[in-house]
This record gives sequence, structure tokens and C-alpha cells, in this order.
Amino acid sequence: MQKLRSIQVLRGLAACAVVFLHAYPDPNGPVGNAGYGAAGVDLFFVISGFIMASVSQGRTAGQFLGDRLWRIYPLWWVAVLPWLFMVPRGPTFLVSSLTLWPIYGGGYFVPVLKVGWTLSFELLFYLAMTAAIATRAAVPLALYALFLVGALATSSPLLHFLGSPMALEFLMGVLIARLPRRPAVGILLPIGIALFACTSAGVGDVEASLGPQWALWRALLWGVPAALVVWGTLSLDRVFKHRAFDVPVALGDASYSIYLFHPLVAYGLDLAWPARILLAAGVGWAMHLLVETRLLHLRKRAFAIRPTFAVS
Repeated sequence: MQKLRSIQVLRGLAACAVVFLHAYPDPNGPVGNAGYGAAGVDLFFVISGFIMASVSQGRTAGQFLGDRLWRIYPLWWVAVLPWLFMVPRGPTFLVSSLTLWPIYGGGYFVPVLKVGWTLSFELLFYLAMTAAIATRAAVPLALYALFLVGALATSSPLLHFLGSPMALEFLMGVLIARLPRRPAVGILLPIGIALFACTSAGVGDVEASLGPQWALWRALLWGVPAALVVWGTLSLDRVFKHRAFDVPVALGDASYSIYLFHPLVAYGLDLAWPARILLAAGVGWAMHLLVETRLLHLRKRAFAIRPTFAVS
């Protein structure tokens, strides 16, 4: 399938929103204002659900999982390594940071590079998709329904993770992959943007989002508008073929690197916030060219798997 430029533009927008979240001054601290940009994560989750539903077609469970693990882990390890030295923590945080599995001894451990909390949910979704390919979609859906009830009814950190309502945002993306895309559906784009503007920013806090009740509110308040934005934008994909969107598309290509490496600049440099945003995006773009693209090329050479969807 050819590259969907509309999706790449949204990925670039989501990455820049998260950069803004961490670089814009907080009234109560030097950087990191949870009032702006956090919904970029929700947009990422919906996009991921759409992409995974698309790339899973025609692949075995092993091929799908192998591709996804390679897509996440090597670049993540490059990004998290300096943080393991800059923010020394105990062995549990070390293991959590390297594996992205957050539950140990009845507690929830966010990686030292905190943006990794979202990758934990990404990997959980990839495992569910792998199970769906290997069996039937009803199997992981039924398990998730049980975990969701357990998350809302108990105080178990494990169930809070396995049954987090945040996963509903991935499922919204899966649903969008099966819905028709016509130009008239593009009206959902401004509707989604308007809903974003009307919702409270307080649900963007990481710790709050890990709790099932807050996560459910987040999936409703930000996940639903994100789904409308994704569906509406996809329906207008022809509009994004114009060269005016080349830069946003390029940002989308580099969105994973921008997401992983921007905290080094957003948190680490004492600069005016516009300079931090531009420099953070630039560092992420450089890492995309120097590291990420080479890792992806290595995967293609080693396993000779031709990608079936251009926005993996």
C-alpha cells in the first residue's frame, strides 16, 4: 500500500504536540506544562490502532510480532541509555526501562525515560494483535473485556495495566481501518478539533492516566475526538498530496525519533521554550536520519520482509 500522507501529517502533529507539552513552561515549574499537548499521545494511540489493523493483513503472527518488536526496542534502547546514567534508580526501574514491562512486586514502575509509559501500552496492544492473528480477534477482545472489568473493580496494578481503558483508543483506530472513507466524512476533522478544544487538560497527567477511572475519562474526552480527527483526516487524504504538506509529512516520518529523543532538549537545556521546541524536533529528526532509518534498513536486509504499509 502506498504511503498515506494524511496519517504522516497527523503523526508529525502528535509528536510536536508532545514536544510542546514538555517544553512549554509550567506555571508551577521550569518546564513541562500538562495543560497543553498531552492529547498527542491519544492521537498516537488511535493512529497506531489504524496502522496495526492495516499492516497485519497477510502476515503471520510471528512476522507481525517480529516487525513490531524491532520497530520499538532497538531505537528505544538507544534513547533510554543516557537516562539510565543521568537518572540512576534501583534495579526494578532498570529492568522496567529496558523491557518496558511496568508491573513488578505489586507496583507500577514507569521507565526512567518517562515517555516509555506509552510504549508499554503499545507493546501490550501488539501482543493482543499477535494473538488475534494467531487465533481469532474474539480471543484477545474477550480477555481484554475481562481485564477491563477487573481494572475498574479492583486495585490490582496488574489489572490496571492489562485492562486499562487507554486500550480503547487503539480499538478505535482498528475500527476506523474498517470504516468507509469518503470526502464527506472529512467534516469529522473540524468536529474532532472542536471537541479537543472543549475538553479539560487535566486528564493529561501520566499518573492519573494510569488509574483506570481517569484513563476511562481520558479515552472518552480525548480518545473520541482523536478518532474523529483520524477518520476525518483519512477521508481527506487527497488534500495532503499537495507539496505544502511535505514538511509535516517529513515530521511524521521522524515522529518516533522525535518522541523518544526530545526530552533530552526539552528538559535538559535552559533555553526559551520556542528554541527548545525547534531544537528538540531537530534532534529527533537527526536521530531519525542517523539511527532510525539504518535500524529499519538493517531489519529489511536481515529478514527480507517487504513492508506492506508505508507508515509503520
